[in-house]
Amino acid sequence: MKKYKAGFLIFAVLFAITASSAQERTVLLEYEKVKCIYNLKNGRLTGSYNSFYSNGRKRAEGKLDNGYRTGRWIVWDSTGRKRMERIYKNPFEYSRAFPEIPTEGPIPLLAENKYKLAYDSNGIMNYALMKAEDAIWRHKFWRYVEPGNNEILFTDNRLLKLITGLAQAGKIDLFDTVDDRFTRVIKKEKVFDHANAELIGFEIKEEGVFDMGRLVYEYRIVGLCPIVKTNNKIEKLFWVYYPDIRKYLGKENVSGNGISPNIKTLDDLFIFRDFSSTLIKTTIDNPYDKLIKDYPRISSKGILEEQEALELRIIEAENDIWISLTK
Repeated sequence: MKKYKAGFLIFAVLFAITASSAQERTVLLEYEKVKCIYNLKNGRLTGSYNSFYSNGRKRAEGKLDNGYRTGRWIVWDSTGRKRMERIYKNPFEYSRAFPEIPTEGPIPLLAENKYKLAYDSNGIMNYALMKAEDAIWRHKFWRYVEPGNNEILFTDNRLLKLITGLAQAGKIDLFDTVDDRFTRVIKKEKVFDHANAELIGFEIKEEGVFDMGRLVYEYRIVGLCPIVKTNNKIEKLFWVYYPDIRKYLGKENVSGNGISPNIKTLDDLFIFRDFSSTLIKTTIDNPYDKLIKDYPRISSKGILEEQEALELRIIEAENDIWISLTK
């Protein structure tokens, strides 16, 4: 897969993915000099998105909602030829506008997505079945979520209290932070020894995959790790395997101004990604499994630029897939 690095066309202020105010950004990715113009709202990739080739021709046009595609999206090649147009009902359902679907002959690869969003009896969205061979451009991401712009998760320690309550009742297991592979169940007493600690954030481990079976890119959260501060010491408390808690999150209703109509529960909030976060690690071009802040010879400004470039690379990698599929 192609490599991207960030080089700014403009930077009146330093970028951080947790920026609170609405903000339009223009960024030049060194890969083929692709220029991206996008919007942040409350720390989320939300609003119009446009990218351009070095020859000035438009490459992609659409809108994002919490980093997911929404509404009408169009992708062109560098000659200006339209290669894909679709209308997203939500991140997982869409209709195809171009190329037109033939009424005769074999159904081509880019036909309509047959997946339909549905909820089970626990109030959680059913994941689409995904074959291993259909999972292309597959990467893991680690994000840091802090209280700013994430009031629903942090008010009265709602999420942490829910998880620890489930563990105390014996309904879920919690795992040691010695690694993030959920290999060692911890004793509940270790958690409750930190009952008076200050919750300062969560680490999220997730996987992003383009599914060739549905022709959709989606994230699936793997685990959550609360981070606490006690006597000026910051530590990871435990890992919880996200699939273990989904049915409980599906019973936790949420509401508030500006929340998407799709989001009715805490599980919806995570599935539709209505949270502000900072990317801290990824498997993209990271053979030594380093945190972004530990990349060789990277400055504080370089960390912010790399985080921004990686967020945009995810979007542009999908655009590359559309162009390659429609030759």
